[in-house]
Amino acid sequence: MKNLRLGLVGCGAIAQWHVEALQAAERTTVTACVDVLPEKAEKVAAMTGGTAGASISDALNIGVDALAILVPHHLHEQLVTEAFAAGVHVALEKPMAPSVDACERILAIADQHRDQVFILTENAQYWPEVLMAQELINNGAIGELVTARSWHNFGITKEFYPSDQAWRFQQTAAGGGVALDTGSHWLRPLRMILGEIDEVVAITGRLWEKMEGESMVRSLCLFESGVVASFDVMLATGAVGLQPHFQFTGTSGEIVVSALGEVRLFDGKDWSGTVVGHGSYMDSYKGVWRDFESAVLDGTPLAADARYSLGEVRAANAIVRSGQTKKWEKVW
Repeated sequence: MKNLRLGLVGCGAIAQWHVEALQAAERTTVTACVDVLPEKAEKVAAMTGGTAGASISDALNIGVDALAILVPHHLHEQLVTEAFAAGVHVALEKPMAPSVDACERILAIADQHRDQVFILTENAQYWPEVLMAQELINNGAIGELVTARSWHNFGITKEFYPSDQAWRFQQTAAGGGVALDTGSHWLRPLRMILGEIDEVVAITGRLWEKMEGESMVRSLCLFESGVVASFDVMLATGAVGLQPHFQFTGTSGEIVVSALGEVRLFDGKDWSGTVVGHGSYMDSYKGVWRDFESAVLDGTPLAADARYSLGEVRAANAIVRSGQTKKWEKVW
């Protein structure tokens, strides 16, 4: 196989972000765009040159080598099972599923189809600024890690929350609130750089009555290495300021990743720090498809296997439990 024919299953807001990234893919062509709402499928088909359909069966008839499952979380298990049974490679939007049990069932199915590539499209794994910070830390730019901070404060947009009945507001569909959904993008970089999270303690809140899960998290994460990091995420009710996405503190300096894509190193040479690079969060989606394309067409290992993404699901669940018990909660 020299080129990859990709079908998109689910043509909502996140699909359009992936479509933008796929424009940079050199060996992948979107051939099928599937959604239960014809107008959504047709819109994305017009953007990609693919053919609109209403089901995975339609996508198979159109012709695909792989399917990207980009639907509400509670539909993941059913559609991934169908995709594996069809014999195609599978890219699944994060989180893997609303519960750990559902994740384990998906992984068990994937284990039965080891000749098919299975990727979790956690784009933070490929976030350019995070990769810059990781390389600097690995090269000793700030000495030994002491602590870190992850922060994300965002507002409701019509794109992802189109109405009061949006599925992201519903516990059964989303599987939780901001810790599991948006928060996973800010948990992954902490895990990439600090290692595995052992336990968490958190305060959670519901700033939006229409959101059944938590819309605010203030938490501490204790890593197996002994390092402690703060993890805060909020679905704001008003305007938000540009806080840094990440701050990594070492024994000899700090690295700050700004909300505007700037990576700044504080190593004592300049009190205001030194800008060592720039990146774009949206470019992380391009990394997803480069990795998937290479794994399918060249047989190269993925940057992170699907099982690794259980760490975000388990951490988010522990955060929610801690918000209820007011105690430290184990992640694993």
